[in-house]
Order: sequence, then structure tokens, then C-alpha cells
Amino acid sequence: MTGDTINHRPLCAGYLRRLDGVDDQVEQRLIADMCALSAREGFTLTLVFIEKQPGYTAALDAMTHYCQRHDIRNVVVPSSQHLNTLPSLAYLAENLLQQDIGGRVWIAAPTKEEEMSCPLATEDGGTT
Repeated sequence: MTGDTINHRPLCAGYLRRLDGVDDQVEQRLIADMCALSAREGFTLTLVFIEKQPGYTAALDAMTHYCQRHDIRNVVVPSSQHLNTLPSLAYLAENLLQQDIGGRVWIAAPTKEEEMSCPLATEDGGTT
């Protein structure tokens, strides 16, 4: 299988982190949300990589390599917190992941802050 399509739909991968409060039931709901977003955007969600230990990135690294190997250009996450719990670092992680896969990170349930501009921008155009 190449990353191009299944049933003429481009593939995407999913990633979530077992944050505090994410039990098996919540995990299944988050995966369902990612599947729904994927379908709405015209993708087939092929695999969801789950980071089970806080502070680790083994699943994120594995997903990135999987996407690169299979030419998958889209990744779905439940929220940017699943990339990092600190907003500025989540923004950086999202941009780095987009560069690594040569595509886009889709947020299944963005918060109002995630829908706003870059949290690192300052009025004079510099960064913090």
C-alpha cells in the first residue's frame, strides 16, 4: 500500500497522546472525532499512533517516519495539546511536523486560541 489513496481518497494518519483524563472511553471518542474530520475532509484515516507515556515522543516519531515512508501528507490530532501541552511549543511542534511530512496537521477540535494567529507573534513582528 502506498500513501496515495485507498478507494480514491488520500490517506492520513492520526496521533494522540494519553493526556490526564484520557481513559479508554475518551480515547475511543477522540479517535471517532479524528475519523469524522478525516472523512469530512476527504481522507481515509489509515492508522492512529497513540503516545501512552507522558513526556515521550516514540509514537510521534514512529508516525512521522510512517508518513514519510508511505508519502502521507496529512496528520489528524484531537487538539494541539496532543502535540504539546504548552501552547507555544504545540505551535512549534505542529509546524515542525508539517515540515517533516511535507503537508498539513489537521486539528479535530480546535479551541478558540488554536483558531487565532500564532501564539508566538508579537506586535513588532518578533517572537518571544
